[in-house]
Amino acid sequence: MEHKVNLEEISDGKLYTKNDMVRLGCDGCAGAASCCRFAEDTITLDPYDIYRLTACLRLSFEELYKKGLVALAPSDGLLLPHLNFSGQSQACPFLEENGRCGIHDCRPGLCRLFPLARYFKDDALYYILQIHECPNPAAPKIKIKKWLALPNTEQYEGFLIRWNRLITETKQRIQKASDHAELSALTTSFLKTFFFTPYDADTPFYEQFAEHIKIKP
Repeated sequence: MEHKVNLEEISDGKLYTKNDMVRLGCDGCAGAASCCRFAEDTITLDPYDIYRLTACLRLSFEELYKKGLVALAPSDGLLLPHLNFSGQSQACPFLEENGRCGIHDCRPGLCRLFPLARYFKDDALYYILQIHECPNPAAPKIKIKKWLALPNTEQYEGFLIRWNRLITETKQRIQKASDHAELSALTTSFLKTFFFTPYDADTPFYEQFAEHIKIKP
């Protein structure tokens, strides 16, 4: 979900790129995984996240939703999926009893980033280091590109920029909707096009996303 905040209040004030070195680490919690609790609706999922999750878990987006692993929340009128932290423990539904991530290899992009966050400016993608989120910030420096641990970071970032642009454009269209019927049609079509329509695990994601873009609502 998009949250409007003052960067100086939550970060060190710097904008980083994928090739920058930043002090990052997650071994200090020793399985406590405090970052995997009480996140509510903040771990928003994009189509690439869904592509990897459905391939890893062998569950469709609809099944993830029906099982309560994923929920939907409004963002400026547009419904977007997020990991569902609404259980009694208010923990990630994929957090194991030992405090470890049960989907670590296919965890969502925002989870991979933490304690970094994304920042879009002038149709470009940057990263910010959140200074109040991680209880164990001391760590060696690591290149952000390596921290993400994803194949073809350049292509991934290109997708994120395009996705952010599409989200922005769709929200603008929703704000201009003439009535509830048009608003509902836009939201439903968006969810169906980019989430409920299955992704083929054996076909490269970016090819499929390009096809989905052609039929965007």
